[in-house]
Amino acid sequence: MRFSASKLFPVAVLAGLFLLTTLPSSAQSVGETITPEQPDPNLDPCFNGKGSVKEVLDACAALIASGKADKQQLVAAHSVRALAFSATGKLDEALAEMDAAVEINPERANSYFMRAAGYDAKKDYDKALADLDKAISLNDKDGDYYLLRGQVNSHKGDLDKALADLNEKVKLNPEATNGYTSRGDLYRQRKEYDLSIADYTEVIKLDTQGVKGYVDRGWIYVLMDDLDKAGSDFDMALKIQDNHASALVGRGVVKSRKGKPTDGSGDLALAKRLEPGIFDEIKKLGVK
Repeated sequence: MRFSASKLFPVAVLAGLFLLTTLPSSAQSVGETITPEQPDPNLDPCFNGKGSVKEVLDACAALIASGKADKQQLVAAHSVRALAFSATGKLDEALAEMDAAVEINPERANSYFMRAAGYDAKKDYDKALADLDKAISLNDKDGDYYLLRGQVNSHKGDLDKALADLNEKVKLNPEATNGYTSRGDLYRQRKEYDLSIADYTEVIKLDTQGVKGYVDRGWIYVLMDDLDKAGSDFDMALKIQDNHASALVGRGVVKSRKGKPTDGSGDLALAKRLEPGIFDEIKKLGVK
């Protein structure tokens, strides 16, 4: 599919969506063959990932209107349309598609999950939380539902509820880095820096070649004024990815604080060229 995933839907939502669209139909699940009247999800342009945004939207609309799709495929088609709309910034249209998916199958937890992501993007946190409560009531073993609810609670400013949800995410998916990453950021917001360091260290253990754990931990060390450890983390991040803007800013900050104010100017200038808004993002971390 020739469009990039929008930030309106988190990676976990997209993963769930693509899993859904590759599932066999109910007929296939009991060993039956798809008849000519029933669309093959592996061939239909709504699902095969080969079209432009418009082509995918049109293909899914045609499938929905055909009357030949089963319930699972209808839900999948609306979900794909939601993703396509979100990729082009049309969030209201995306939410309308998820409304349709919920109406078709009100017992499918992932539809509430996807719709909640849209509500979160619109900052309609109460609706997002209501959908996530419903998703969890239908399936309380999916860690990503707790992850998103934790993020929504954090956006709403309820850090205690957010922490409870992120703890559950880590409990359910101890090998997934996103739970530790989100909880580490929450601990940063709570100024519980030692706990934040512990979570980012776990991210590094789970993904030794990933940049994010080193960068995130580096900034916590900056907030703790432990510049030697911060510098080591930013150096490691830049060994893995030498053009990572946040790591360059971090290294520049460490250089300027440990030496002359101008010592980090080269790194800072390069970071700004790579990502013009990077300084504003760093300020959001509480770095002065």
